[in-house]
Amino acid sequence: MSFLFVVGEEEGGDGMKAANDLNLKPKSILFGEPTEGKLASGHKGILGFKLHAKGQAAHSGYPWLGLSANEVMVTALAALMELGQNLPKDDKFGMTTINLGKMLGGVAHNVVAESAEAYIAVRIAQGTPAAMKNETTNAVNTAVAKFLKDGQEPADIIDFEFTGEGYAPIDIDHDVSGFESIIVNYGTDIPNFKKTVDGQKRYLYGPGTILVAHSDHEALTEDQLTSAVDGYEKLILHTLGKKSSEEKSYKESL
Repeated sequence: MSFLFVVGEEEGGDGMKAANDLNLKPKSILFGEPTEGKLASGHKGILGFKLHAKGQAAHSGYPWLGLSANEVMVTALAALMELGQNLPKDDKFGMTTINLGKMLGGVAHNVVAESAEAYIAVRIAQGTPAAMKNETTNAVNTAVAKFLKDGQEPADIIDFEFTGEGYAPIDIDHDVSGFESIIVNYGTDIPNFKKTVDGQKRYLYGPGTILVAHSDHEALTEDQLTSAVDGYEKLILHTLGKKSSEEKSYKESL
């Protein structure tokens, strides 16, 4: 049994992608995330991107002399929010959702904004990142067309920067008795590690709930932590092929 610690899980999975060069060949892998002490049977896919709107600065008293990048951006984001109501749904993974995570634009209240940025995450319940790129690009380009001057293309006033290739929804192994299963809406490093063994098992398990993650009250209780020790023990014994009759002697040898 070995441990692998990686960096960048929240920002593109650079650490796990680099681990593909280590020639690792595990038959089973336990990925740690808050799963309420249950085994995750799958999680949504993701596509992340940045929008950059390009305007022309002017005095706010004479806005017709410029082009507000903020106005272009708000129009584009409104189109994405409308698109989000009509994206594919899945019986297992639920709804595809769009999150406007971060927005920046302009320099002052009395200046027509020359530049604006927005960072967006799409949690994919059905379909591929490539299909989602087409959907989001078409929605934005159609929405901003009213700002275009003769001879201009949408890319002249707004462009996309996709953060990696993204990935489709992921099915995860959950064939261990004694555990309830759960489907989670967040992403993990699972798709960033290439399968190096035929039939490789991948499990997603951990204490706590994702519902408090990234909040000011993110925490684990002692009971959650204690019960997770038993859960990890069961999973490790399972991956090592230890049957119930062998478990006692194996534990005593530790």
